[in-house]
Amino acid sequence: MSAKNHLNNVIATAQSLNSGDMTDALTNIGSSVESIQTEAAAAKQDVSGPLWTAAEWIPVVGSDISSVRSAVNTLDDFAQTTLPQLQQAVNTLTGSSLSDGDGGLNMEPIITAADQLTVANDSLAAQAQTINDLPDAKIGLVQDALSKGKTQLTAVADTVNQLTGIVNMLPSFLGTDGARNYVLLAQTNSEIRGAGGMVGSVGSFSADNGKISVGEFHSNTQFSGNATDQIGEGESTLYSDMYFGTAIHNITSSPDFPQVARMASEFWEQQSFGGTSDGVMSLDPVALQAMIGATGSVTLSDGRVLDGTNTADFLLNGVYLEVSVEEQDTYFSETASQVIANMFTNMDSTKMMNLAKALMNMAGQRHFYFWSFHDEDVETLRDAGMTGEINNSESDSTVGLYLNEMYASKLDYYVDRHTVVEQTGTNADGSATYHVTTTLTNTMTAALNATVPWYINHLTPDGTAGNRTMIFAPTGGTVSNITASNGAQFTQVDAYDRTVYLGQLDIPVETTITLEWDVTTQAGADPLQIDQTPTCSDDPGIEYRY
Repeated sequence: MSAKNHLNNVIATAQSLNSGDMTDALTNIGSSVESIQTEAAAAKQDVSGPLWTAAEWIPVVGSDISSVRSAVNTLDDFAQTTLPQLQQAVNTLTGSSLSDGDGGLNMEPIITAADQLTVANDSLAAQAQTINDLPDAKIGLVQDALSKGKTQLTAVADTVNQLTGIVNMLPSFLGTDGARNYVLLAQTNSEIRGAGGMVGSVGSFSADNGKISVGEFHSNTQFSGNATDQIGEGESTLYSDMYFGTAIHNITSSPDFPQVARMASEFWEQQSFGGTSDGVMSLDPVALQAMIGATGSVTLSDGRVLDGTNTADFLLNGVYLEVSVEEQDTYFSETASQVIANMFTNMDSTKMMNLAKALMNMAGQRHFYFWSFHDEDVETLRDAGMTGEINNSESDSTVGLYLNEMYASKLDYYVDRHTVVEQTGTNADGSATYHVTTTLTNTMTAALNATVPWYINHLTPDGTAGNRTMIFAPTGGTVSNITASNGAQFTQVDAYDRTVYLGQLDIPVETTITLEWDVTTQAGADPLQIDQTPTCSDDPGIEYRY
């Protein structure tokens, strides 16, 4: 009983390391080490006696006793060895100046912390694997404790792995091993595209030994050339009438950001003001707002102040209501330039973790993307959820819902989207069936549509949003029974190594369209997840009812 209490205390304290995000983990680790070490050592002492050794030979329950002892020994190793290693890395980050005093980063403590985190991360990964490999217990109380231990140690391991990857990537990303040049896409979700929104302008920034320099932004109208060599089988059908591959503003029609990044890089290299690139970053106004919230407000040249609460609404809608068409791109470019420039200015560990938190949250909703053309960076970016790839895993079952606005307008700001996913059955072969319901409501009123500036609705039929809709079947799974309340029909297209269903949802003012479909996953797959074109807010509008 004493061992159980000590083990539960270890688990509860370890949970504090994963109770929020990486920022919380950094804050909590210092106050958690001593407590976890004391409780783990006490638990280990309790299960090391001769009675526990003899109990391993008891039929049926002996294997449970063995599992408990293995779990306690592993948690004690975590407490006595790995936690101090983690604390050392945290102390390096929090106890050093991360700013070089000249607008850049002091790379030395980051490189040191990266090495320290790598050692701790390797130990923690092995410990989590040992715990997870233990067999399920036959006694309910034992199984409950083991299950909690597996869950918490795995969660801590995932958090530390993310932190390790990001800190290890920073030196190369920031040009420690040679200058890096990146293309920066500014998307606007008011005119929706599969990966987010139409590309309004494109800029660049470079990193050289911790110093960031932001280049000029260029309107999409300044670009010529093409990237049609990046168009795969079936994609000409998905993106017909969208100038996909021949106009840079529509390269985001694809929800596959690595493909978008390759296209952006090709376009950039073809321009007189461009050049080669090491990667592509993409931001929409929702991501810009989150980054401003993490790094500080931005004052534009006209005196307007954008902060962590008003940026998205202004850039998604206010700019079209208040600013002339000729000046609109300037506001997007000026905001993005300042945000990138502010990212690493006056850096400390708190700002670094707040920024990492904001970027990963935004990446999880597809508001922020980053793709590197350096293979050594990709796995870290993928672990952080920043790459915007189409999910090809059969076990992580994902269905895609991606939209492209077909009427040149900024009406998608007014379209509210909500999706409900319900599991409707488990099949004999181990697969599962789900029903998905998506509602799209055009909140634009007839009266407002008659008064908004022409740029918002000038090419729409009476304020109707025209969402070309793509449903990507999950890898190893199927989609069936697609119905739309407006009678829209969906055709089948083979693209991106899967079946894609393509239809057009026209959404008149003050109208809701309901789209429903069924999904059957691969046998043994995890519960179904929705990957979708981001909304115009930080609320993805997805509800899982299982």
